[in-house]
Amino acid sequence: MIFKLCATGVLCAVLCAVLAELKFSGKRIFAAVACAVLLCGAIGGGADMIGDVLGIARGAGIGKIGECALKVVGCGYVFGFCAEVCEELGERGIASAVSVAGRVEILSLVFPYFLEICKLGKNL
Repeated sequence: MIFKLCATGVLCAVLCAVLAELKFSGKRIFAAVACAVLLCGAIGGGADMIGDVLGIARGAGIGKIGECALKVVGCGYVFGFCAEVCEELGERGIASAVSVAGRVEILSLVFPYFLEICKLGKNL
């Protein structure tokens, strides 16, 4: 899997360089599609790992918290990756919006736990 993803990345980079030399106007779109293809290829291997981690978390009795932590980490990676792609394509405003949307999504994931902690503190 690693070799396949690396080879695909190098091939896409070479094709982007050739397209740039040929002054192809759709080079940026090709680069964005290549990034999406690579990300989709990496998701397959990550799904097995996530399943294993969630199994361990459930066994330890922290299933919901472990699941939330995985979602937060996943959101961070996905939104960060998307923001970097947007910035590489020259769209800084969209990159900023994607970054802010990621922060809001992460906040919405952890907010119920924050409320629960506040209620526990109030009851003490």
